[in-house]
Amino acid sequence: MPGSLIDRLDIALVQRIAGFDGDIEQEMLQSAHLYHDRLFRPSSVDPLFMAALLRLRGFTVQDSDAIEVLEGSSRRLMPASQESQLLFGLVDVLEMMRDRASQGRAPDGWFLVELFKTMTRGLPRFRNNALRIDQPWDGMLYVQHPRPAELTAALDRFDYGNRYFDAPSSFDRLHPLRQGFRILWRFARIAPFPDLNVPMAWLAMCSWLLARGYPMLMPDSADREAMPRFVASPAPTRMAPWEARMLDCIREGR
Repeated sequence: MPGSLIDRLDIALVQRIAGFDGDIEQEMLQSAHLYHDRLFRPSSVDPLFMAALLRLRGFTVQDSDAIEVLEGSSRRLMPASQESQLLFGLVDVLEMMRDRASQGRAPDGWFLVELFKTMTRGLPRFRNNALRIDQPWDGMLYVQHPRPAELTAALDRFDYGNRYFDAPSSFDRLHPLRQGFRILWRFARIAPFPDLNVPMAWLAMCSWLLARGYPMLMPDSADREAMPRFVASPAPTRMAPWEARMLDCIREGR
């Protein structure tokens, strides 16, 4: 089997889509339809993804908390808590992402604004306050974020047609997963929202991956500490730990 993570990842994805692991007698077309049907439907790991996403911003939300909140059985997180409200919003956010991706539509800046509004709809401090009017509360050290007056123009151009502010020749030669890393990096540097910009940048990447036929990448406990360094560094061309994680995700059928 090829040695690079990206090569192994794509072979695993083809095997997962085709529904076989060396058995060419499988009905590949039917299996491909089943794979994409699962890709765009709610999953049992959604609560775990949501909890991990909120932990990127420092919320103390365990996997069991997310499961219990969404089941209506949590005794630790009350429905009115900000963590619960964000989880409720994220249910619809994931549905919006999957619906758009099922149409083959890549994310853009204003779609991400709608995702932010949906995720934060239960938090009064974000009502009529989607785009920041000052520096972001979760701004990154050593990163010069655009001024508030520049945000509308930045969001207008944050789309595939403009290669998310990348040079087309550079962006187009990257693997779709690595393109997703660049989308995350650039959106986190724009940081258009008052807060929660890192989770939203992660969702931007996952929206791209879904539209390209890949599963969402689950955040890891180490990512919260790594993100400030990642965003403050030059534009990434690869992230081996994330590539290995995606490979595991595809192999395990998550």
